[in-house]
Amino acid sequence: MNYLELSIDIPRSNPALSDILVAFLAEQNFDSFSEEGGKLLAYVEESKYSKSDVDEILNQFGVTASVKVIPQENWNRQWEENFSPIVVDENLAIKAPFHDETFDTKHTIVIEPKMSFGTGHHATTSMMCRLIAELDLKGKVGLDMGCGTGILAIYASILGASKIYAIDIDEWAYENTVENAERNGVSNIVASQGDMEDIPDVEYDFVFANINLNILKRQIPTYAAHMKNDAVLLLSGFFLTEIDQIKEVCSSCGLPFEKCISSEEWTACVFKMKK
Repeated sequence: MNYLELSIDIPRSNPALSDILVAFLAEQNFDSFSEEGGKLLAYVEESKYSKSDVDEILNQFGVTASVKVIPQENWNRQWEENFSPIVVDENLAIKAPFHDETFDTKHTIVIEPKMSFGTGHHATTSMMCRLIAELDLKGKVGLDMGCGTGILAIYASILGASKIYAIDIDEWAYENTVENAERNGVSNIVASQGDMEDIPDVEYDFVFANINLNILKRQIPTYAAHMKNDAVLLLSGFFLTEIDQIKEVCSSCGLPFEKCISSEEWTACVFKMKK
């Protein structure tokens, strides 16, 4: 399975455009992103790439891009060149297996990102980690929807959750979650490949979903149907300007708004089930 690397020149006058493009490209099957030297690097399976749809997005924002093929076997080398450790806060550091650094944080998670979204570098992932650190997860059962690298599920396990179901529509992400759970000595994550129709019929104490606006709006009612009273829903993957749309859907599902945090125009929110 080859991947395509889309290299997009981001104007110095508009650095926020990078995050906007991530949101649009994520809806076109791009599942991993990084930034390097004023360029946004976006990755997609070759078989899922639609040149016409991508060109329409690029033209909409007046940017240009080049495309190159990256054979699957070269992916780890690509990440080693572009992936650096990150300290989210005093609670958590995230690094790759090839990093020798140690960190003065409560926890360290080792992630081999491969083709999956969720290294902690993107504002949405780091904000989700900050919100998770505030929860009491001891003995709780949860769902990590769109799990990517599995980082949120792994963090929940480290913080005492008894079982976490992790689901991603992408086979590579599902496999990456399994590998990263093993790498961090976590054995209570039940990972699977699927969509919202494949959510296990379990009552959850918490649900995490860092996806994008349109998918969240479609899936939130399904999350709500599986949540216990007082269960917590953590959401990210959308802009601060879009928060009212998320609040509206959540409110209609018995999930009143609790709080939000924001970074780089993105936001992450907490809702609590009230039946």
